[in-house]
Amino acid sequence: MADTVVQHYRYVARSRGELVDGQPTVRLETALTGTGDPAPAATASGAPAHDEYGADPFFTGSAERADVVAAGLLRVAEVARTRYYLPPGLARRLAFADPIITAESGHLRFESLSACCGVYARLDVLPGGLDTTRARHGTTNIDVNGELRALLGQVVRTDPMQLQVGRDDVAVRTLDGSAVERRVDLPVRWISSLGAQQAAASRMTLRHELDAGAARRFVRGLPRSSASTRAVWASAVAGGGLRLASRPAAGSVCLGGPERLRVLEPLLRLATGLRVYGEAVDPRSEPVASCWELLLPHARFVLGLSPQASRGFSGEGALLDDLAQAHAGTDTDSDAVRAANGQLGYDPAEQRFFPRLLPFDLRAVPRANPRLEAARTLAADGAVHAVGEDVLVRSAGVDYAVRLGVDDTDRCTCAWYGKHRGARGPCKHVLAVRLSSPSGPTGGNPT
Repeated sequence: MADTVVQHYRYVARSRGELVDGQPTVRLETALTGTGDPAPAATASGAPAHDEYGADPFFTGSAERADVVAAGLLRVAEVARTRYYLPPGLARRLAFADPIITAESGHLRFESLSACCGVYARLDVLPGGLDTTRARHGTTNIDVNGELRALLGQVVRTDPMQLQVGRDDVAVRTLDGSAVERRVDLPVRWISSLGAQQAAASRMTLRHELDAGAARRFVRGLPRSSASTRAVWASAVAGGGLRLASRPAAGSVCLGGPERLRVLEPLLRLATGLRVYGEAVDPRSEPVASCWELLLPHARFVLGLSPQASRGFSGEGALLDDLAQAHAGTDTDSDAVRAANGQLGYDPAEQRFFPRLLPFDLRAVPRANPRLEAARTLAADGAVHAVGEDVLVRSAGVDYAVRLGVDDTDRCTCAWYGKHRGARGPCKHVLAVRLSSPSGPTGGNPT
């Protein structure tokens, strides 16, 4: 059975909508803590995340475009409730994680990850779309229940929307003891997937930009189903549109599981354009992750897709080299460690990272990176030996030959490298060699 971390969602009440002074008000309940223990003491910026009872409102203000916020939040919630790929033989339905909200630098960011960990969704409500009364940096879960989804589905453009995330002192005291609590066995790979997604996004650049009409035509023309291992490639055509091809070409962007992009379809009526981000590829490239950013009035909706529907972000291994270096120096507070633990997000439009302090104790997370853990065991057991230009790593009674930095790549004779050729991060044998190198994880072969 896959490793899990027990996640408690404890809310003082349900999220709800109501009329306050004649205006629709959406009150998003935040989790008091993610583990059943006192909440984290501080955000990445040093400000309190929330106190033990969540008394101080996380954010208070109004949205300029209520219809955009409502529609975007519904999409974020939908992704959180969806499994886009079911591995063969997996009959047990895993519990879904609640969406998370981050307030930072004038933005409100609503995020979720699909149950299969292959689709990442984020609604960024921009500073220009918020009339903020009160805000503080931090991250927490939000309760998006059926009643709230029904209310959000009725919001129209002319509706004013007051947003309150959290509750005030008086309200909390009057509802003492009325918390709603759910116990969720949260897969550890959900956490590492958040880290891997931002690592992939940070390597991408803007490849294509479509106007609203071209965006609608492209998304509505996508297939409704495809093979779980299928990836197609989106390339520009004359007139500003995109077409799909079965093979990569310079300038194209990978679209693994193209039907997953149809998550954007309900938002197309509000869209002003679509930006497509991807890594540089050539005709020999393997499938890679991609990022699709729908432009909305005062907001952006970001959809990150793993290379294939059958591949979650957690298996990509994008941060393993950085993690090996951090662990070798026992720097558990490095950016690499925070990123791997989901504590950093990446905004491709602004080309910057943003802090995301997940509301549970990451020290309780077991085996978040099993390849790195296996490599550390090999290094500690003395399984790494230099033989000429090669380094042999003995694992399960077999010697694997490793060479670092050959044509700017690390190579190994193991089955993992033979299958993925480094496209999904280093194997445990390469990591063990890096951990055992006298010059550190980024140095050369051991001598």
